[in-house]
Amino acid sequence: MSHPFQDSLNNIEKRLEELTKLVSKKQEKVFDKVIIDNDEFQRLFKISPGTAANWREKGLIAYSQINNKIVYKIQDINTMLDNNYRPFKK
Repeated sequence: MSHPFQDSLNNIEKRLEELTKLVSKKQEKVFDKVIIDNDEFQRLFKISPGTAANWREKGLIAYSQINNKIVYKIQDINTMLDNNYRPFKK
């Protein structure tokens, strides 16, 4: 025999899970659109302008250039980090 209160709780829980998934997907889409400029990129990785240029020339990091302004998508920075990940060996 089902209890109305328990059924209501189950429905609320199910709806909360759906909303949580929806919000998570929306946040990912927004985060993927975030960009940083070349100065921020260099500060983030504590690298020189020459090193940043080297990484771009070697194809280590994807970037966009509009006139003289170079920008990077956060998702491309994460891809670079994933592609160059080396696990710690004991």
